[in-house]
Formats: sequence, structure tokens, C-alpha cells
Amino acid sequence: MNTKLLDSSPTPSEVSGRMTEMVLSEEELHHRWKEVKFRFNEMSESQRVDEFRKFWEMDFEVTELDKKTGLLYSSSPLMRVFTICHEQLVQGYLQFKEERLETQEEIAAAVQIVKSSIESTIRRFKGIVKEEGAEPGYADSKEPVSCFYGFQEGFGSDDFIIGMFFSEVGRTKVIKKVAKEWGRYGVRTEPVGTERNVHSRRTSLWNRDFDRKEYRKYFAILSHKQRLKEIKDLSIKGIKFRYTDRKTNRVYNTYVIPFGMGQFSRQFSYDFMFKYSEENLPGASERCEEIDRVEKSLLGIIANHNGFVTMIERDLILASNACLSLQESEDFDGEGHVYVQFPSKIARSRASEEVFEKLSIYGVQFSLEKGEKPSTGEQNAILRKELDSKRARLDLSWKMLESRKARHRVESIELENAEAELLQREREINKIEQNLSECEKHPNHTPVNSNNTESMGTKENTEYLPAP
Repeated sequence: MNTKLLDSSPTPSEVSGRMTEMVLSEEELHHRWKEVKFRFNEMSESQRVDEFRKFWEMDFEVTELDKKTGLLYSSSPLMRVFTICHEQLVQGYLQFKEERLETQEEIAAAVQIVKSSIESTIRRFKGIVKEEGAEPGYADSKEPVSCFYGFQEGFGSDDFIIGMFFSEVGRTKVIKKVAKEWGRYGVRTEPVGTERNVHSRRTSLWNRDFDRKEYRKYFAILSHKQRLKEIKDLSIKGIKFRYTDRKTNRVYNTYVIPFGMGQFSRQFSYDFMFKYSEENLPGASERCEEIDRVEKSLLGIIANHNGFVTMIERDLILASNACLSLQESEDFDGEGHVYVQFPSKIARSRASEEVFEKLSIYGVQFSLEKGEKPSTGEQNAILRKELDSKRARLDLSWKMLESRKARHRVESIELENAEAELLQREREINKIEQNLSECEKHPNHTPVNSNNTESMGTKENTEYLPAP
């Protein structure tokens, strides 16, 4: 249980605080954790965070789940990146503050104001601001890779701050407050790496404390409708459970919900080729800049509709293009995926429609969940996507047909020439046969030159057979 956590880059004051903390043995730490766990349900939010932060300071990893809310508390900090887009910040200042940011110095000053506000909010809810210059934490290895998850500096943002939290409650409050204050100024939130680790920890804790024997007794007395509701709730929690009704032989079984694809979720995808043809494909640096622009627009739309990004994945596809940082890619032959959880079906539909309207020209697409009924706007987007795809295939087929017809015309001319040559050779053979027939009938017959029938009868073009 005693593990070395991620480099959390504490401030000097935090280091000083750790030095004054009494050093405890592992046995004492376990005992202290048992006490905290015993009092957990009666503790206030502030008390819980204080206790888990102390365990973090002692490098002792513990995690607990509030069964009432389903929210995590952990001494292994829950991280989140708050990103700032300069272009949207300038637009926001002009629209909401009626101030023009025209120079880099003015933009930098505005960015610092936003950063200071975000840092203050993080600390107000007992979070820790990860120091600038520290590794963001998205790299699990120093070995080159071809697939990147989560925050990548320089993609979809211009500046960032990383917050570290010991409670999902505090992290959620910070995200909501920052979005409310600065969302319209281009401030967004992205995962460090992926939210999958948070999801996995929560699922593990739900399963750990799940008493299947007692639950089966409870499940047996429920009606069919109640059982279906229970199965849905268990599936959301990630608990594996199977029950067969002996009277009806009906089987109740929980199902797996893929990470990032829960209720009101959406996956947006885009190819790094951005609909360019092989002949007009820009270089890696140009495509890197274009990916940045597209992602800024995409993440901005998601933020405007209160979407929560659970995972960002960028896959370079070719293992030979592996690198330590996405910006170092020499090829950019790959694709990106953004997984989002929206607060409602309406928000998801409107975001999808806006993404299609503004970004379909770059090949950004979205997929529907199984059994999902799309809105009118989404249905139109899907039909347009299908139309574009079919039109592209039709245009390609026309080009292939024209190419075949061109080849056919060349082949037709060649066939006609070949036919003419064969006909000429056939006429020559027929003339020889005619001469031979005449000679056999009339030994003194003068044969016709098969090579020049028009000169027949002249001395120069006449051949004589020897007298018998």
C-alpha cells in the first residue's frame, strides 16, 4: 500500500509543512488509516480532505468511496488541467469587458489575471496548484510512444494550470466555478492522461464492498421491473452480477459500459489528413498547427455546451513514428478522438450539430451510441455525412470509369490497327493461293505479284516461274 506517487511538485511552503509532520512507521500509518476509515461517514468534507492530504504528504496511498454520492477521496491526487486559448481570451475581453488586447504584452497580462484567479479557486477548495515547469503527468514512460492520452502542451490550448485534488467534490466545485467565471473567455478543462484511472478506482471500490450473497437474497424478492432498474444501477457502478430466476428461467446479467461512453456521452473523431489528397498533403509542421486549430475549436464548442472531457486520444498509427512528445512527430499520419460526457441529451445534440456545422469541413465526425435516437439536427448531420461519403465514392467511380474509357479508346485504336494488318496479310495469302491454283491448272500461266496488284502485267513487277 505504501507507494511512491506521481511527482506532484509541491511548493516550498508545502515541503516545509511535510518536514514538520511527524514521521510515522508503516504500522502506525495503517492504524491511522483504520481510524479515518471508521470515522469517514461522520466526517465533514473539509475534514476528509485534510486527512487525505496528510496521507499524501506522507507518501501513503489510500482511497475511499462515499457510497451515498459515488465520489472518490484519495491521497493519490485527482488531477485536472485548466487550459487557456489566447484567441478566445481576446474575443472574450472584447465582448464582455469591452477591452481590446492588441499586443502580446496585453495578452500576457490578461492571461496572468486568469491564471491567478484559477489558482486562487483551486486553493480555496483545498486543492494544490502543480508548479509551472513540472511534468504535466501525461507520460507514463520515457520511452517513445505512438499513442498519447490527455493533455498535450501546444494542442488545443496556449497556456495551462494543473490542479491536484484529494476529493472529487472539491475538484467538481473548482471546475464549475472556473467554467462559470472564465469559460466565456476561452478557459476549458482537460484530463491529465485519462479519467480512466478514476473510473477504475471507483469501480474497484464498488466491487470490493459488494456482498453478492446478501444481495442475491434482496434481488430474489424484487419484481421484474425493479430487477431491471437494479441491473442498470449495478452496471453503471461496474459491478458484475448474474442472477437466474428458477421459476421463469429469465437471466439477469449486468453489462459493461465502455469507459467514457456512459449516458449522454459522445465521441468526436478526426483524421490528421484533414481531407487532404496525397498530392496536396502539407508537411508535418503545417498539419501540427492545423490539428491545434481544429482541437481549439472542438474543445471550445464542447466547453460552450458544458461538456466534460473524459479522454483525449491521439494515435499516430505507425509505430515507426513513435516519439516522446506529440509535437516531435515527423509524419502525423494518425487520428484523434475526444470522449465527452454532456449534462443532458439536449446539450449533446446541440454540441454535435455545432461541431458538424463548423468542423465537418476538416473531417471531424461523431458517432451515436447503440440504440440512441438522434435529434433532427444530428440526423441531418448524419445524412449529410452519408451524402458526402456517397458523393465522394460516386465521384471516384466516375473518375475510374473515365480512366477505363480512355484506356478502352487507346485499346480500340490498337485493335483496329491490328485488325487492318491482319486483313492485309489475309489478302496477300489469298493472292498467293490464287496464283498457286492458276499455275497448277495452267503451267505456262504468268502469276500475279501478291505484293503489288496494281502493277500487275508490268515487267518490273512480274515474276516468272521457270519452264517445266
